[in-house]
Amino acid sequence: MVPERRSAMEQTFCSRIWRLGDNIDTDIIIMSKYLAKPSLREMVPHLFEPLRPELAARLRPGDAIVAGENFGCGSSREMAASVLKTAGIRCIIAKSFAKIFFRNAINNGLLLIECRDLYDRCREGDTVEVEVGRQIICNGTAYPVPGMSPEVLDILRYGGLASRMRALDKSVPAAPAPRDTLRDVHRPGHTLAEQLLIHNTGAQDLRPGDVVTVRVDEAVLHDIYTPYIFQQFRDMGFDHVYDPDRISVMVDHLYPTCLDDDPRCFRYSRRFQDEYGVKRLYVADGISHQLALEEHLAAPGKIIFGTDSHTTTYGAVGAFASGVGYTEMASIIGCGRLWVRVPSAIKVVVNGPLPKGVFPKDIILRVLGDLTAAGAIYKSLEFTGSTIQQLSISGRAAIANMAVECGAKAALFAPDEKTAAFCGVDLADCDWLRFDGDARYERVLTYDAGTFRPYLSCPYGVDNVHPIEDVAGTPVDQVFIGSCTNGRLEDLAAAAAVLKGHAIAPFVRLIVTPASRAVHREAARLGYLKTLVEAGAMVTHPYCSLCQGRSGGLVSGEQVVVGTHNRNFIGRMGSPAARTFLASPAVAAASALVGRIADPAPYL
Repeated sequence: MVPERRSAMEQTFCSRIWRLGDNIDTDIIIMSKYLAKPSLREMVPHLFEPLRPELAARLRPGDAIVAGENFGCGSSREMAASVLKTAGIRCIIAKSFAKIFFRNAINNGLLLIECRDLYDRCREGDTVEVEVGRQIICNGTAYPVPGMSPEVLDILRYGGLASRMRALDKSVPAAPAPRDTLRDVHRPGHTLAEQLLIHNTGAQDLRPGDVVTVRVDEAVLHDIYTPYIFQQFRDMGFDHVYDPDRISVMVDHLYPTCLDDDPRCFRYSRRFQDEYGVKRLYVADGISHQLALEEHLAAPGKIIFGTDSHTTTYGAVGAFASGVGYTEMASIIGCGRLWVRVPSAIKVVVNGPLPKGVFPKDIILRVLGDLTAAGAIYKSLEFTGSTIQQLSISGRAAIANMAVECGAKAALFAPDEKTAAFCGVDLADCDWLRFDGDARYERVLTYDAGTFRPYLSCPYGVDNVHPIEDVAGTPVDQVFIGSCTNGRLEDLAAAAAVLKGHAIAPFVRLIVTPASRAVHREAARLGYLKTLVEAGAMVTHPYCSLCQGRSGGLVSGEQVVVGTHNRNFIGRMGSPAARTFLASPAVAAASALVGRIADPAPYL
């Protein structure tokens, strides 16, 4: 399962070009239904299957991919990079790369080159000559390319992070500085992200572009990647984890198992507990991002990394949290630290009361539509304003969860009384993390909440956002209410409020998945589940469910889905021809009720 490595990075080479477009997401590179296959080699025939099913058979070792903006957007699934390396792709040249994919590719020893001009001036089948760190030449034209950071060059020279870690002295201390030497004081003139990284590292000052090594407070592993993490961990030469009390293994993607190879992931999840003493193993308790909030693994001031791109969710309580691939996670659980480039930040200010029928999901959809899928690559999105202050932690979590869909490294909310009460901490212990008028933001987006309306993300991109009136009346085949974005108690309450005393349209399937056992129990106690079932819903146990496209409820042909999850990529829920609209739980419930996309306001 560990990809093949070259012993050294080639400095000059020529490659045949395969040309792809903008926003080539990880679901297009390798669909989730193939992730549990026993080897990367067995995944290779399925490369780019939803977009170009013939391409995998035509790829040859040494080929290059040339693409547009935001290559590798979407999931943190490192298999997307690993399977490209296994297929023999020598390098990828794109206008820009998604942040997690970039690190995953480098960690696999796969060369990535940013070039703004080549894509528009080459054709498929052309030959490109690459001089690493200097230039690329195609059709007689030379294009200068930026140099690489020392960290990236070091990993590439070793052929990948696993080889580099194997060569390191494992006696190096696991943390940059003991926590008790760091002062919990406000740092004027800094963004929330900068304050958090300063607090963790003890640096006197940090600015965008600085590279620091952080101590990881919490590491969150997901079942679907545990075989890869386990093998990479051993391949790096580690014989124990850095702190078994700071590591959580979440069985949420593949429980219950639905493919022959899925039980392997469950077995490896258990091995971390059995062989390395990892204390926290959550089996069928719910979706990781909800559990991390409920169990207070996420808390103000923490630095958290998880093997799921929506780890940004924990910024709802003031944690710097981001997704990583399985190779970096293996390194993290071995040494407890990770290098991070300080991100620049975008401030999002929302003021005023939200209109009837408008929910936190509509806020983040509006922001995503304005920023676009590549509009915040490797940036921190930082939310404030009177509207934000009125939101519950669940509402903030829905927003933070989807920040990664525009490329954000992190999504952050300053802790307040609601945060302190939710996390069981004293606000005085975390009020050092707050907005500062002198902080330097790359951009500020300001909204009047009164102008908001229900929004939907339309096929086939999360940033293809339209107000509900643009798509109202579209016939619907299936509705899904759940996921780490909108499977919380207040989400089920909103859906129940719309459906109370009604029955869904007879030709619509409504599937409801609570985000955790605790949410399921409380929703049952309050009567929300009874209302939903009486309306015609099927309620499942808490897990990742339809969002990952691996379980009951997959769609076929050109069926239309309205879902409360976070991605509507091609083939995400089954058929590549199906169309998925992302919306709030209220819009989803109203659409199930009338059998077509509908505004929820008349039913609330």
